[in-house]
Amino acid sequence: MSILLLNEDELRQAINTSVAIEAIEAAFFTLAQGRTNSVEVAYLPLPETHGQVEIKGTYLSEAPYYIVKTANTFLDNPTINLPVQNEVLMVFDAATGFPAAIILDRGYLTQIQTGAAGSVVARHLANENLHQVAIIGTGQQAYMQLKMLLSVRKVRKVSIWGRSLMNVDTYARRLMEEHDLDIEIAPSVQAAIESADLIITATSSEQPLIEAEWLKPGVHITAIGSNSSTKQELHPEVLRRADVIIADKLSQCAEIGEIHHGLVAGTITLADVQGELSDLVAGKIPGRTSPEQITVADLTGRSVQDSVMAILALEKALFLGLGQRLT
Repeated sequence: MSILLLNEDELRQAINTSVAIEAIEAAFFTLAQGRTNSVEVAYLPLPETHGQVEIKGTYLSEAPYYIVKTANTFLDNPTINLPVQNEVLMVFDAATGFPAAIILDRGYLTQIQTGAAGSVVARHLANENLHQVAIIGTGQQAYMQLKMLLSVRKVRKVSIWGRSLMNVDTYARRLMEEHDLDIEIAPSVQAAIESADLIITATSSEQPLIEAEWLKPGVHITAIGSNSSTKQELHPEVLRRADVIIADKLSQCAEIGEIHHGLVAGTITLADVQGELSDLVAGKIPGRTSPEQITVADLTGRSVQDSVMAILALEKALFLGLGQRLT
């Protein structure tokens, strides 16, 4: 039995943004129906090299494959011209357990599925009319979040803040080359967000960047940077002020997300979280009920996203004749 080997270039040919958004929304709907099996994420920290390894496994009921993923995050990699994230996904035949594919995506699937999750959240929580969007961060995920947001919402103006002026300038130039947007480079986080209708935080910050008093009524916040208990982008008072809080996975967000920091600080309890993104997508919870409400989505990543994207990538690759056969 041969194994299909797929690399990043082939994945980019197979998966585009619109397909990814619909696939991720369907994945969360599947979660709401209780049709997934997964194991708890195992973490292997490598503090000496500023690295962390995550191991996940997921099976969707009646799917032809199951997925095991090893995701590696090494913060010092850019100093040697390597991406911060890289991962290996193993796709196995669900009927026999034999490997069907090895996916070496250099983090591409994670980037696009995280961006898609942000777009799904915006579709369900953000107000329809977005005059200004604030992007806090200048990395690949900050770029992907905005790129995919533009698929579900019209945006007039984008304000950007980042710690490195060089990175901010590069990011802004990239946006101006690819999109017809009014781009503003903000001198501070407060200046970037105080007029924003939607805020996306995509940093590796270990200190809060967003203060509650800076938020205007009706704003939606998608927070994706806090994927460990040491990372934090929102001051806990932001969660206290929020009218609606949604977690992609509540138990996980309570341990490593922004919700974790709110619980530790005592600004919220678990009862203050309206529910999970899967319930929102399935219509089990209402989400935003007024244009003036402040809403927050805490996204830490779910293994069902890996499974849906890996299966989609494999099926698209087979259809397009992409990949290399290993025998």
